[in-house]
Amino acid sequence: MTAGDGRPVRAAFALKVGRVALVATGALAAGATAVLYPAPKPSSGDVANAGPGAPGAPTALTADRSAPDALPASSSEPSWEGSLESPAVRIALQVGHWRAAEAPPELAGIRSNGALWQGIHEWEFNMAIAREAAVLLRAEGYVVELLPATVQPGYRADLFIAIHADASADLSVEGFRVAAPRRDATRQAATFARVLSEHYGEATGVRQFPTVTRRMRNYYAFNHRRYRHALHPMTPAVIIETGFLTNAGDREIIVKQPELAARGIANAVMAYPPTPPPNQREQRVAPE
Repeated sequence: MTAGDGRPVRAAFALKVGRVALVATGALAAGATAVLYPAPKPSSGDVANAGPGAPGAPTALTADRSAPDALPASSSEPSWEGSLESPAVRIALQVGHWRAAEAPPELAGIRSNGALWQGIHEWEFNMAIAREAAVLLRAEGYVVELLPATVQPGYRADLFIAIHADASADLSVEGFRVAAPRRDATRQAATFARVLSEHYGEATGVRQFPTVTRRMRNYYAFNHRRYRHALHPMTPAVIIETGFLTNAGDREIIVKQPELAARGIANAVMAYPPTPPPNQREQRVAPE
């Protein structure tokens, strides 16, 4: 959360969103996503009804440091030097908030954020979607990397998609949103954002939220001018908020049917002219 001039804002407040209890606190670096500390799920009763200091009362947590067993720690440290010289089409799917507690000092503001729904951290929902999308894309011949919250300095790929989920105090707020960087040296991101919006909405039936936020357009992974741990400026990149965890309709997709969200993302990658499906391309040029 930043002020209008980009300065870090310090905030501390508790928020009840249905069965989601969130606490926001701390200073955020400019361009960072909103700080939402998930409060611990109480063993009984509604966390929002617990008084200060009572069992289950909202308290700040550090982000979950655990990683899925199927993904080795080394997966967060790819070496892409010279990789774009190969014919492979490389797609990077960033799992929003995954391993955020490991962020370097310059990104300290992202270490403890993300929503919590019924005891499950946002990054786990994001991971489910990213994994499904990776399976679909790899089947088409793409090289796919699942990335944690921190990207390697100067990271390069043919396309980068940051996968997140929204939350709101208003349980009626619904919809997904996609944003391209405010500054885009590739001049491709805005076009892909439109393609992703079209295919994600078609695959999921989730409505598109009418606006995007400044924090989305200035997402830290896009901001190589300010942060060392940011993408190479010639990597086309977007961020998608797949829906609102606090809305029952959106949860039907992003929580219960992540394969639909993944299908929307994969279809967009395959439909985008600069990243055609490698397998289909090879079939077209195969000798008789």
